[in-house]
Amino acid sequence: MPNSNEARVVTDIPQACSCGPATSAGTLSGGGVSSQRSRRRRKASLDFLLMLFVVAFSGNLVLTNPDVARFIASIAALLLGLVVLLKKRPLGSRRGFSILVLFGTIIAVQTIQLSSFSVVTVLGLLCRLVIAYSAVVLIRDVAGTYVRVMLGVASLGLVFYFLYQTAQVLGIDVAALTKPLTLYSAPNGENWSILVYTFFTAPPDSTRNAGMFWEPGAFAGYLNLALVFLCLTRARYTKRGYLVRFALLSVCLLTTKSTVGYIAYAAVLCMEVMARTRPNGRSKLIGYLGAGFVLALFCALTANQEFIAPKIEHSILVVTERTGDWRADRIGTILFDLDYIAARPLTGWGMRNETRLALDPGLNDAEINGRGNGFSNFAATFGVLALGVWLVSTYRNLLLLSRQRKILAALGLLVLVISLNGECFLNFPLFLMFFFSFSPGRRLSRFLVWRQPRLLSYAPNNG
Repeated sequence: MPNSNEARVVTDIPQACSCGPATSAGTLSGGGVSSQRSRRRRKASLDFLLMLFVVAFSGNLVLTNPDVARFIASIAALLLGLVVLLKKRPLGSRRGFSILVLFGTIIAVQTIQLSSFSVVTVLGLLCRLVIAYSAVVLIRDVAGTYVRVMLGVASLGLVFYFLYQTAQVLGIDVAALTKPLTLYSAPNGENWSILVYTFFTAPPDSTRNAGMFWEPGAFAGYLNLALVFLCLTRARYTKRGYLVRFALLSVCLLTTKSTVGYIAYAAVLCMEVMARTRPNGRSKLIGYLGAGFVLALFCALTANQEFIAPKIEHSILVVTERTGDWRADRIGTILFDLDYIAARPLTGWGMRNETRLALDPGLNDAEINGRGNGFSNFAATFGVLALGVWLVSTYRNLLLLSRQRKILAALGLLVLVISLNGECFLNFPLFLMFFFSFSPGRRLSRFLVWRQPRLLSYAPNNG
């Protein structure tokens, strides 16, 4: 009997203690958890708004208008730079400083050797770099936040696109009805922007979706980047949630009817197949075979589209025969830029037309403004050293997001390189962000498991 009473006393003590203090602690812990959730939601909302600004400033037809862009860039760089400096521990400060030194050295060499310097041009580059660096520092989850933003942009773009196309079938000119709301109109008068959507009225672009960007090809490039991030972070989502996001971004991308966008999307599909397979063993071989099959199927379904095979064949013909404005062609631009890269491979020719196009002083306006190969243009402007740093930094960021799966990081890099061959994305902060490390390793695991429930210290023990 004594042993029984002693056992009862021992078991009763924890129960008595757990009734009062545990309830109080649970209340306090519950309030703390609620407060933490509120702070996380506020931080997520601020991250979303900052990323939305970076995306819009990287291609919105209104905000990239040179007169507006100079003002916005200077104000945004100043404010974001101050916020970063006020942080107790700015992340990636050494990396940011090294990139600043890199471009500072390149510009100094260009100034000495080419005897050309423009304060406005250099400040514009500096502001874009500051915006890119600040976004990487301030946004806790760059990849996830970008996917969220592009889902919203894609949804809005699809609404306007289908409304516009349906109205055209019914004989209603929605574009003309929105003309009074125009915030920026292109010099040709055939396309204009109402900030949230860009209307193209001249065929064949009138059947393409540009979203809020300057052209459909730009929209396609940013959608492909969102798909790359989505593939690399698929572990964060439920199966259904992932498929819904992938389908929405894919449908929107297909409405752009962008040649380069479709080619890059083929690489995205291969990346999606590889992401579903295990990195080792027999399934790896199955993944390669599956990726090859998907690639072949996609090519068979899209190759006959007028903006795929016929356009590529015409491009090759124009460049081969050097007819028309062949230098403004995507392939022609590569050949055009190769002469500049070979002449000044390390530091490039600078951003001003006086030096950047010094080897071809007789170019007309169409050949000057029509060149859109962002990959070769960046190498010719800043040299292969800066381009090499960007490629290495981009691969490292993608490798980090892919949890060290090299094939996924390589395919992601391939998608971005293909996209750059269509547009000069490196002229804007969004692609410049890849110069900097997205997140330190100590936070990565937290990002990857953010959807998993946390163990609450105040939870009652029912054992």
